[in-house]
Amino acid sequence: MDIDSETKINGSGGGSGKANGVSNGNGDKKDERNKDHDFYFNFYSSLQNQANMIGDISRTGTYRKAILGNGEVAFKDKIVLDVGAGSGILSYMSAQAGAKEVIALEASSMAEKIDILVKAANSSKSNPHLKDRIRIVRGMVEEDKIQKQVLESGKVDTIISEPIGVMLLHERMVESFILARDLFLKPDGQLLPSAGHVFFCPFTDEGLYTETDQKAQFFNTTLFGTDFKELYPAARAEVFAQPVVGMFPPTSLVSTACAPKSFDFYTCTKEDLLEFSIPIDFVVHRTALIHGLASWFDLDFYPRQIPTSEDPAWNYPIQSSSNWQWMTQESPLNPGPTPIPPRDGLAVKLSTGPNAARTHWQQARLLLPEPLAANKGERLKGTISFKANEARSYDLTLNLEINRPGLEPQYANQNPLKRTAEYQLQQQCFNYSYNPDATLNALGMAAGI
Repeated sequence: MDIDSETKINGSGGGSGKANGVSNGNGDKKDERNKDHDFYFNFYSSLQNQANMIGDISRTGTYRKAILGNGEVAFKDKIVLDVGAGSGILSYMSAQAGAKEVIALEASSMAEKIDILVKAANSSKSNPHLKDRIRIVRGMVEEDKIQKQVLESGKVDTIISEPIGVMLLHERMVESFILARDLFLKPDGQLLPSAGHVFFCPFTDEGLYTETDQKAQFFNTTLFGTDFKELYPAARAEVFAQPVVGMFPPTSLVSTACAPKSFDFYTCTKEDLLEFSIPIDFVVHRTALIHGLASWFDLDFYPRQIPTSEDPAWNYPIQSSSNWQWMTQESPLNPGPTPIPPRDGLAVKLSTGPNAARTHWQQARLLLPEPLAANKGERLKGTISFKANEARSYDLTLNLEINRPGLEPQYANQNPLKRTAEYQLQQQCFNYSYNPDATLNALGMAAGI
């Protein structure tokens, strides 16, 4: 998901709550509260924004592989809940995997777009695999009346969702996913995704650092006759508190990522997501200026009982060599049939790391306002703390220091080996200076490929 990603749910009237209509719990009365005025829901009500997410082949192709590959254990003849259905793409895949009923829970007016497809299918105009299988509920997991509507068919066998944002947790949709698990999932039910893992690694990037500093320098001068220099410190604090979202070359990393912070979605609680700290410990591989920490995440799609063997037929690539080819003649958006699903399910993983195929989430970097100079072989230690805020995101605090014995007494007040910085995860800026697809193409042309 992510605002540059996928959608979650909001209300409309006029349906019975069954497969032939959108229900908001008020019968035929329109729900005036849910008009997509909220920017979050308004963003996800756009078909073009949905196209951006569907067109992320790594994301959508991985979900398809996880859903169809777990057809036998999690979908065939099952009741499935799609939390934050958006365009409904995961609901439609669940029906393809054999679900008896799919409850598409969507809070934005995108629910009305799902309803168009569902009505056409139920009247036998198109998509026979969806006929009488999709029940749309428009509203949020947190609403009592919505909970009653979801439970009309009893607790569900499987919950599918794409609740993910930058650094895994931005937009705080994972909390709704966990609440849905607690309210709606049978004790032995399945969750997809089943876990998420957040990674951090130090990087060096003089160009990005200089570019960011120059944004603040704009105010360090006289503008149209007024001296703005007094605003320069505030401008600098502002730009360096913004996480930078975009791809970066793996060669900019100066260490190996430390052990990730992992969230098992079968067992973690909402409280686990509200405030936590991640210890970080790196050994620097080369002498460099450390300009900050890079971050990415992995997702697991594992059935509750992880398969003990692999089916080689399912070991196929999600996509061709590059992402977002959906506007080209050879479109990967409508792939051929998958193999027969394994009887004991399929373990699938999605990585958004710098060595993985590009996704619409890309990666994130936290810039230090003042870089740290580290020598090859030195240890970099500290913590990064997350605290949920009211902007559907997190306030972050980074404490970082080089473990170089002997200097602490001399620099008791201002240790040049220590840095503390704060960030607002919702205030992201975007940097597209590195394109891995273009780099690969250039290398191929240079090699005569």
